Amino acid sequence: MDRRLSGLRRKWRNRPAWHRPAATVALAALLVALSTALCAAQDQGAAAGAPASSEPAFIKNLHITGFLQNTTSTWVNSSAIEYNKPTYLNFGPAGPFNTTGQLNRNSLAAERQLLQVDVNDDFTENDSMFMRLWFVYEPSYPWETACSWQMGNLPGAPFGFSETGQAPSTHCNSDFYNQYGIRELWFKHRWGPLQFFVGRQIVTWGESLAFRVGDQINPQDTSWAFGFSNLEQSRIPLWMIHPILNLPSAGPFSSNFAELVYIPGFDFLYTDVDYSNDQYDGMNNIAGRVNVNAASPGGRFGVRLDSRGIDSVFTAPPFFMLQLGAPGCPNPAGCLYLSAGRNVQQVIPSATWGNSQIGFRLHTLVENAEVTAFYLWNHDYSSVARIRNDAAFNLVLAEGPGLPGFSLRRVDSFYPQYQAVGFTVNRPIYLPGALAQLPFVIRAETLYKNHDAFNTLAVPGTIFSILRSPLTGGGIGLPNWSPDGTTRSDTISWLFALDLDSAYTPWLTTTGNLTANYELMDTTILSYSHLMQGASGFFSRAYHNNVQMLFSIGTSWWWGAISPNWTTIYAPEGLTFLSFPSIQLTPPWTNKYFMKLEWVDVQGTDQFGLNGGVFKGKDMIFAQFQYNFSLL
Repeated sequence: MDRRLSGLRRKWRNRPAWHRPAATVALAALLVALSTALCAAQDQGAAAGAPASSEPAFIKNLHITGFLQNTTSTWVNSSAIEYNKPTYLNFGPAGPFNTTGQLNRNSLAAERQLLQVDVNDDFTENDSMFMRLWFVYEPSYPWETACSWQMGNLPGAPFGFSETGQAPSTHCNSDFYNQYGIRELWFKHRWGPLQFFVGRQIVTWGESLAFRVGDQINPQDTSWAFGFSNLEQSRIPLWMIHPILNLPSAGPFSSNFAELVYIPGFDFLYTDVDYSNDQYDGMNNIAGRVNVNAASPGGRFGVRLDSRGIDSVFTAPPFFMLQLGAPGCPNPAGCLYLSAGRNVQQVIPSATWGNSQIGFRLHTLVENAEVTAFYLWNHDYSSVARIRNDAAFNLVLAEGPGLPGFSLRRVDSFYPQYQAVGFTVNRPIYLPGALAQLPFVIRAETLYKNHDAFNTLAVPGTIFSILRSPLTGGGIGLPNWSPDGTTRSDTISWLFALDLDSAYTPWLTTTGNLTANYELMDTTILSYSHLMQGASGFFSRAYHNNVQMLFSIGTSWWWGAISPNWTTIYAPEGLTFLSFPSIQLTPPWTNKYFMKLEWVDVQGTDQFGLNGGVFKGKDMIFAQFQYNFSLL
């Protein structure tokens, strides 16, 4: 499950953003100076005898629009979210895994205020720009005031522990969701058949409404997007150079163009990075290169941690494990290894030539089929954990033979590089007779990723490897055996979709249309092992074939005044259903404002299922009010 699409409308856009106020002021001054110079050049080149316009071109063609949006959400049953408890660790007499805290039954899920301002301008016939500003305010939620514990917040102690061995909680996420400044900004220049975009942009190459198969260029912000954002709002723009070259028609091939994306990697981010464990401290200049995830544990939209095997707040390998014969373990009975807080190092790809992101795409139209093929040199936006066997610190908890020691060990949370090729196709279906009134469209896409990374439970010396390989005791010979907890495999993702696009259905509505969408998506791991983890820190195994499907149906009455929609994502993993029934109400006399009501419902049998089960208990109802405006 990637991210649902509210309203199921996608836009293909290319644009960028700065966040620091000083940079914003400097950019505005540069924009004004550039516009003035372009206007002066345009006036000088006017035809002799033609009346000169008294209004500069950049003023005449300037358009400023936007909206103000309020989202108020409440949990359906906050007492069902049993894992939202403030916790801390105490290595004193009460034991090493002593946790305290009580359930937070506050029902407020969100009170989000969003102001979006779009600026479009044409400087000349061949030069234009787009800028989008976001200003988001969210209050401090009772859900998150207790924060989560972290290993290491006191200087001078080993790995950040205090002398008493206690790791108290750190600062909260009260400012985590607030955003301010320029979100997207791009400049466009036309030069004959070439269109050249440069700036912070969003580029979408996929065909899916809810699953990311070919849509691999931009990372995502999932910290608040679980319940009430659309897919485009969750994408994080990147700084890139993006030329599109129109090509001549050739035989049956028309609408041909070639497209290049080059992302150098200096994608700074100064909002949405203030995690309670300070995991992005010192990395603001590259933090925008990867996904922004919900704070976990403790975040409102964080997932349920997988603690089935150890009955504590800790998660599965490689973050917490019992291991024999590991580096730094002085006890023959083995050591309990823990990696948390500052022991988990974020390794975001730095802005180097080798870490640049490159994409190339060819587009054509063959008869009625739109076909694309593309290549990507990219890195994953979700991390994989890697054990650092060269760094460990031992704690003496008890004396005596056969008693395991307790050790801290570094783990890197890194973002693997990969190469990929992909294809997309969509075309309408022409049915005979009366069925011709049903405008069906089929869509398909596939992505082949080379040498992608996964976490594995086949770590030498752990209980998993010993049970699977009792003769060696270390897991030698197991599939995906790995001392650092990572393994590699090629993957193939594919999607098939069928759309009913604005069908005329007088039996249902005479003032609107019927729209329906069905998507079937699957990811196949080619070098599969049942010891592969679905995600780092989870006992849930990766699926050899991870199948998911989406069904959505919507219509409208009274010329769009009442627009209901039902969207459901189903995953066989845990029989998980994510349903999003909604209704949008727009006054018939204006489209300047509207209200949307939606219910987010999570059903399933696996509360640790990574296709949505980890959100079980977080059913919510939200109301969204939006006012659209046009300043120029």
